[in-house]
Amino acid sequence: MAQEIVLKPRGTGKGAAKACRRENLTPAVIYGKSITPVAVALDVPSVRKIMTGIGVQIHHVKIEGSDFEGDVMVQDAVYDSVSGKPLHIDLHKISLTEKVKTEVHVGITGESALERAGLLLQRQLRDITIECLPTEIPSNVSIDVSHLSHGEAITAGQVELPAGVRLVTPAAEVIVVAVAPKQTEETSEEDAAAAEAPAETKPESENQ
Repeated sequence: MAQEIVLKPRGTGKGAAKACRRENLTPAVIYGKSITPVAVALDVPSVRKIMTGIGVQIHHVKIEGSDFEGDVMVQDAVYDSVSGKPLHIDLHKISLTEKVKTEVHVGITGESALERAGLLLQRQLRDITIECLPTEIPSNVSIDVSHLSHGEAITAGQVELPAGVRLVTPAAEVIVVAVAPKQTEETSEEDAAAAEAPAETKPESENQ
């Protein structure tokens, strides 16, 4: 069920966004099909609701003093590099009966089995893009890597998705590959042997 959040109207432009932050509000914009972008602001409790949770969340929003109402998803966010707090949020107005494209994180299980086999996991892709109805977006997607041998990989096309969910990421794109750890011990032995070898004696000059 979509969470209902009441947003505050705000002005547009950099000055309005800075004014929001001075009042401990986070500026945001609602985009969507067939609507003019709407500038809004979120208080701290609303930011917590909209930015936390597992997977992609759907939120039912209203705007104070306006008849605007609808379902939204977080499309993008800009964060402060020091505090980690969101500085700006883009919201996407959606229809629960129309399919949307979104990214979902790919979790990993079985990594400890690889470590016991003396292998390391090289991650090449953390998220995949899917298309489905908003209500069918999976809360989590994961792959099991415990069976991988050296050099074997898991691609996007091998991820198991629920019925009604279509993969948009190219199926051949590699998510993870099992690799052997670097042979640091052999390199260290070679370096030690080179250090212990006697230095080459230069011949004395005939003019001395």
